[in-house]
Amino acid sequence: MTRNALTSAPVIAGAIAIAAVSFSLLSFPLAAASCLLGWTMLLIAQSDAERYIIPDTLSLPSIPLGLLVAIAFDETNHNPPLVIEHLGAALVSTALLFGVRAAYYHWRGREGLGLGDVKLGAVAGAWTGFQGMTNSLLIGCLLAIGYVGVVSLWHRRIPGRGTALPFGVFFAPAIWLVWLWNAL
Repeated sequence: MTRNALTSAPVIAGAIAIAAVSFSLLSFPLAAASCLLGWTMLLIAQSDAERYIIPDTLSLPSIPLGLLVAIAFDETNHNPPLVIEHLGAALVSTALLFGVRAAYYHWRGREGLGLGDVKLGAVAGAWTGFQGMTNSLLIGCLLAIGYVGVVSLWHRRIPGRGTALPFGVFFAPAIWLVWLWNAL
């Protein structure tokens, strides 16, 4: 990731907004976790928007970190522990998105969903559990569809079938928003 990406005005504004929302709504430990997730998702969205790449250096460490946060903040005394649900959600999300990726490739003969998006699905499961993972995916898809609709109206043409769309731009913020909602 370039230095310019880390110091661009939208990224700085987004980081400040994430911190302001987190610390105004959550207790200190939860706010710190929220900032960590939010800032990581912001950098992932920025990278995907600029280069169509979700860096492993951001997504992969977020998976065990999400599981550790689930352990640290499990106040429900689930049996089995909440972390088992989150681990299962990460695995199911990975399998589901990998299956979509493979099916699309089989059907169209080209990549339609990147491996970075598949790994981001694991992040969603690790941080938000089963329901949160599905909600994150739904919100990400709705944001992407909305974006395509607005762009289509603005340019007065429907994007072609081969038009690439960086899904992480929509999915990553959705993960943070769902986690924040659940933390409230």
